[in-house]
Amino acid sequence: MAQTTLDRIGPPDTRGICYSCDAVADYDIAVEVARSVGDAAKWYSVGILNDDQDLAARFATFCTEYKLLPLFHPIDLDLCGTDPYDPRVLTGIRDRAAELGTPWVNADLAMWCRGGEALLDSLVPMPLVPESIRWAADRVKHAQDVLQVPITIENAPYPFIIGDEDILQLMTQIAKRADCLMTVDVGHLYGLRRQRHQSAVLASDADVDWDRVVEAHMSGTFVRHFGRDTVVVDDKHDWTVADEVWQLALDLLPRAGNLRAVMAEAEGMAAAELAASVHRFQKASTQWWQS
Repeated sequence: MAQTTLDRIGPPDTRGICYSCDAVADYDIAVEVARSVGDAAKWYSVGILNDDQDLAARFATFCTEYKLLPLFHPIDLDLCGTDPYDPRVLTGIRDRAAELGTPWVNADLAMWCRGGEALLDSLVPMPLVPESIRWAADRVKHAQDVLQVPITIENAPYPFIIGDEDILQLMTQIAKRADCLMTVDVGHLYGLRRQRHQSAVLASDADVDWDRVVEAHMSGTFVRHFGRDTVVVDDKHDWTVADEVWQLALDLLPRAGNLRAVMAEAEGMAAAELAASVHRFQKASTQWWQS
């Protein structure tokens, strides 16, 4: 990877726990948690649309006041869509990233927009087929060139699955081709592999380019059974993290030598519950970071 990309992730002492809240509805919760957890949290992730300039400014001030480092998750960066990029959207994301001062921009490998409409809760995950590599990598590279800040690609949730490839292997190939970073959502990965009746950890995980992984996410999971063999695992940000997801994090995250932020995703949680989650993450973090 080009050294200029790695330079943007910051020194090892920037590693720590991140949390997030609903940017529109839960600002007061974000403040209450920041006051409660103190230095147990180091990062805060801002999930907003490209044109939410007032929210970006509000959370830039919030992060400064509570000594949190800002991360940015634009919810309309359409990395795997079929529509051509809207230049105004990319410019807006670039401006919000600059206002926040984020070291990278995180986005799911999914179709986030269709016909100019942000899909938000209805994003379509990237098909798990070899053809996705070139398509996604070209779009990531173009967006990264416009944003002038590294993109970290995230494995999306898979309420349905198209294709047989392993998501981490596809992400590695996309990241190498686009020269970008990676985010591993441990809960999404656990859900996908369980739906496929696979082991949570695969032998092929040894071939993942773990040096590119700078961010990880965990949240609750809701398992639904349809008949004897069909399982669907939903991402639940307002639930606590299941033991199986904690174990998968312990198995995989120590491989990521450049890991900087592990996020407790918590939209919809009450402040006290989210603060407890942040403390739990912070206590477990010594098992994730490489020395």
